[in-house]
Amino acid sequence: MDFNPAGENRITVTSNAAWQASCPDAALKFSPASGTGDGVITVSDVPAGKRCVLTVTAGTGSDAKSETVEIVRRADVQDDPFFTLDFGDGAGGVWADGNQEWKTQTGAGASTVSYEVYNMRINNDNFGSAGKYAGASGKAYAKLFYDPAKTYFTIAHIALPVAETDYTLSFGAIFEAGDMTLAISADGKSWKPLTYTAAPTYNTWTLTRVGFTLKEPVGELYIRFSPTGTERAYGLNFDDIRLSAGGGGQQVDLGTTVAGYRWAELPATPADMTHKKIHTFWASTVTSKQYLRNYTYCYDTRRHSPLWIAHPQHACYQEGGWTRPATDPWAQDPNMTVGEQAVMWPIDGRAKSLVSDTPEGPYQWQRGHLLASSYRGCGDKNNPAEINKQTFLACNISAQRMDNSKAFQTLWAAAERRFTDQYVCADTLYCVSGAYFADENTRAYDCSWISGDVRYSLVEYSKECIVPTHYYKLLLRTRSGNLRKPIQECSAGELKAVGFWFENADVIKGSTAPTLGAEFMVSVEEIEKITGFTFFPDVPAEVKRQCVPSDWGF
Repeated sequence: MDFNPAGENRITVTSNAAWQASCPDAALKFSPASGTGDGVITVSDVPAGKRCVLTVTAGTGSDAKSETVEIVRRADVQDDPFFTLDFGDGAGGVWADGNQEWKTQTGAGASTVSYEVYNMRINNDNFGSAGKYAGASGKAYAKLFYDPAKTYFTIAHIALPVAETDYTLSFGAIFEAGDMTLAISADGKSWKPLTYTAAPTYNTWTLTRVGFTLKEPVGELYIRFSPTGTERAYGLNFDDIRLSAGGGGQQVDLGTTVAGYRWAELPATPADMTHKKIHTFWASTVTSKQYLRNYTYCYDTRRHSPLWIAHPQHACYQEGGWTRPATDPWAQDPNMTVGEQAVMWPIDGRAKSLVSDTPEGPYQWQRGHLLASSYRGCGDKNNPAEINKQTFLACNISAQRMDNSKAFQTLWAAAERRFTDQYVCADTLYCVSGAYFADENTRAYDCSWISGDVRYSLVEYSKECIVPTHYYKLLLRTRSGNLRKPIQECSAGELKAVGFWFENADVIKGSTAPTLGAEFMVSVEEIEKITGFTFFPDVPAEVKRQCVPSDWGF
């Protein structure tokens, strides 16, 4: 046990008999020293640098049973936490993914923070933490439900102090440790659980502190709360999350990615991030329940359009089948404000889209997925899986020609089908789908709809959005499809890559119904030159210069 002088240091005793606690070192202060049945021993003081052994013995004579706990006091926790989240004092009884008021993070590590949340409510009532433990904020608090397949809360991208390895995480909770898995990660992919002690009995607000020591310093931290499946009448409630330097405790080796590599599909971060936002969504697959990265986006908050979506494609992502949800779950990306993204989700019960004003009359643009809904298994169409619902977020949607404008949609749909039908492999197919703006001459208005030849909109939300002139898709994979090693460990000869380039137009290459073929293929390097982005940055340059139609069945 790691003693934290600022925390509640408790040892739980489980016994069906009378017991006594003892320590040969009088410097260890604890109480009570004895009891009958289950109980809790509180340690009040351990001299700095000391390691003390507390022995608890239950029963007498030959039937006696003894257990020992080693207690150590590490460096004191800093008084000023570098990340706090108290969920504010906003509206209660709201779903967290549809509300922004609870995002009250503060501290030096909070500026880069984002959240991934599903099936969590924010409450603000008399059942909160107020007065229940030292420093309780009261006010609003979070409530997770108990279904592990559909519930999680992740705090992502907490910036950590340079070279620090000792940390203390604290939060108030009403649940017992067995009700909730607490895990941390350096990259949001590889998770390591933390052992912690929560409420001694369910529905008792308790301040929980857990110290941990990283094997190696990392630049940022992810924290994830996920239920284990224990059904609880009042939910799994928590509040007042604080992360501080110092303290330390259980050893954790976070590592990074496989062999320390970045994700193979992820483009390099643009040198100029003006009006750009990058975020990664995670979700569980439908059948095998693997918690995986879903996709990463780069979004242009001035044009109100995604610039690219990077995603891995593998059979596990399509567990749950090709079925589209019975009702398209269009939704706001919770990581951006309404003003930053195109409003294409229902507001006031009316479906919204992107509508242009042209001399010929309003033209309604299709809400086009960059990462196709069919690429992420839906499962029950009346209760679609989160991995599919995330494809309907505004960050993944761009203005594309309508279905009745056959040229672009014919090519885009044919490419989507071909990639999953022919190119997905055991080694994973790495994909980037993007939008390009050769000019900004075509504008559309979001949060709008048409009736006859007249455009209507909710003026308090509607704004001008830029329509892309072109779209592209990039592919990277191993040639054999079954090498079973990271892309970064493959030679140039073991890899193949290509790009596809499409005009966002009614007529393409003289046809309203063109056939997908080699004439639409270009090298990744050529699309890099056009867009200014660096794609697949960890593969040799000669791979990105490839454009061999026969490699891809043309």
